[in-house]
Amino acid sequence: MNVNAPSTRRIQLIRLVCFFFAASSFVLGGWMMVDPAGAWGSMGIEVAAHPVAPAIYGGAIMGEGVMFALGAIWPIRYLVFLQYLVLYKSFACIAGIAVLLRMDPAPVGGWLVIAGWAFAGITAAVIFPWNQWRTVEAWYGAQGS
Repeated sequence: MNVNAPSTRRIQLIRLVCFFFAASSFVLGGWMMVDPAGAWGSMGIEVAAHPVAPAIYGGAIMGEGVMFALGAIWPIRYLVFLQYLVLYKSFACIAGIAVLLRMDPAPVGGWLVIAGWAFAGITAAVIFPWNQWRTVEAWYGAQGS
């Protein structure tokens, strides 16, 4: 392995986190796709009579699960997904917090969702090899121009 690439230990950590996130995404996303009212209701969030958006969100979580599964298999190839996750979860938390702060009372489940998103984003930020990112092309055997 290239000296500039992440250590074997870091790669194993990325692989483990991706596996954990894939498994949890498949469970939660599948539940949200099949029974969106039940899934969101379990967190104290009421879903309207037409739960199209919550079901679509379940599909998005399933898509995340697939990306995490690929990251568990090929951690270097799918590192960029961790960057995406940091950005996506950060903006989702900002949007969710802005809505929850305007609600009276805000559902506890909403804060639990924000906590889950924050956990995923922070975990991705912590395991990502930020100090080595400039040499990523070399890890693949290709050099950027």
